[in-house]
Amino acid sequence: MPPSDRPSSPSRWLIPLLALCVGVLGMTAAWLALAMFLGSPCGWLAPLAALDMALMLRLSAAPAGRIRAALAILGTVTAVVLSYWMMAATQMGQLLGLSPLESAQRLGPVLAGELVRHMTNGWDVAFAALALVLAWRFGR
Repeated sequence: MPPSDRPSSPSRWLIPLLALCVGVLGMTAAWLALAMFLGSPCGWLAPLAALDMALMLRLSAAPAGRIRAALAILGTVTAVVLSYWMMAATQMGQLLGLSPLESAQRLGPVLAGELVRHMTNGWDVAFAALALVLAWRFGR
């Protein structure tokens, strides 16, 4: 069977998926550190997260196409949600004397949603929407 006719094996996606996980965790850590340093949610980092996910997938030799674009969008959404969750958990943990990870494990979705709603504004939502478009565009 010629190389172009072979179906894509699942092991071909192992390195790109690991790279995507590293990208999500790294972006979440950087976003949380900057947000805590500046005292604001830094929603402008969402497009940077999208570019980071697309770059991680390209560098890990993920085949171009719809699957790579979908993975870039999934990674971007995960990074944005996890970053905001950790920001809310850190704020709550500071009040209760818990570490951010302890607080994140105990934080419920309703309280996290309320904390995120109060700390964000329309620009943060616009940057998150822009990030999804960028992840799709550069993830292809």
